[in-house]
Amino acid sequence: MVTHHVRIGSVENRQALTRLAGKARTDGIRLFRDRAGRYFASSASTPGTLHYVTAVSCDCPGFFHHGRCSHLAALHSALGWINDDPDPEPTPPAVSVSPCGECGGMGELQDLEIRQFGRFAMQWAPCTACNGAGENTVAA
Repeated sequence: MVTHHVRIGSVENRQALTRLAGKARTDGIRLFRDRAGRYFASSASTPGTLHYVTAVSCDCPGFFHHGRCSHLAALHSALGWINDDPDPEPTPPAVSVSPCGECGGMGELQDLEIRQFGRFAMQWAPCTACNGAGENTVAA
């Protein structure tokens, strides 16, 4: 069996493998591993066919023609060697949350209302310092 090997580290190759990993996901290519630890990938163009794929080669016609293929990219993605997520979740900014010092974390303050004839009543009003949230958020 003749196999070709690919340079994984080149920028162009990593970009192509990332694109091909997305194609493999779209095409429904599945990876299988036998008891000996060898990987096989399903064929999108020929149902029922499995291609033998290693970390650096594949026995499919696409790999022989281009030096890379969606099977190889699927394996690299499964091994975590490339990130093929087209829309990764952004990392949330680091924040520090503490109880509001004005309302003590209640989100409300007692408000004294003076009514007619010198009477007064206590009522609750949203805290203006934390907008009723009860906590202050500060970017770390």
